[in-house]
Amino acid sequence: MGVRRRGREYALQMLYAMDLTEYLPDEIFAGFNAIQDLNRDAFYYARRLVDGVHGHLEEIDAVLTRFAEHWKIHRMAVVDRNLLRLGVYELMFLREIPFPIIINEALEIVKEFSDQEGTQFVNGILDAASKEFRPDEAGPKGRRSREQPAPQAAADAGNGSGASDASDSTDSTDS
Repeated sequence: MGVRRRGREYALQMLYAMDLTEYLPDEIFAGFNAIQDLNRDAFYYARRLVDGVHGHLEEIDAVLTRFAEHWKIHRMAVVDRNLLRLGVYELMFLREIPFPIIINEALEIVKEFSDQEGTQFVNGILDAASKEFRPDEAGPKGRRSREQPAPQAAADAGNGSGASDASDSTDSTDS
């Protein structure tokens, strides 16, 4: 497992603890550091994420409220709510991380820490938010219009292979 992936998992656990205890990030960092055998680089990445989410929490929750139709933030499952906060933070503020990485990592983590309904919920909200915050890169092949197929898709259509380039949705250096 890559450093960023492990960092996202640490960050989810820290945000979960903060949500339930109302501790501040530094209190959570100290406690987490004391009881875990941590990957240091992942821990520092998690701190960056947690500090970012905490610093922009009102703005992030406003975005979640807008995209989670018929759901109040406090009624969401704690894991799902905090994973969504992480994903929205990355969408809004960490432009160097491509959207496919953000959503794929979120979906892998939600599968590990939540349930099937959580997976669909997180996927739907992050996909909707991506249309606002990352309109040029969200969705299949960066939301290219149907009139302009992706170069590989056009080549595949010509040879009938139907193959797709899976490299868009994963990044071995990030996961």
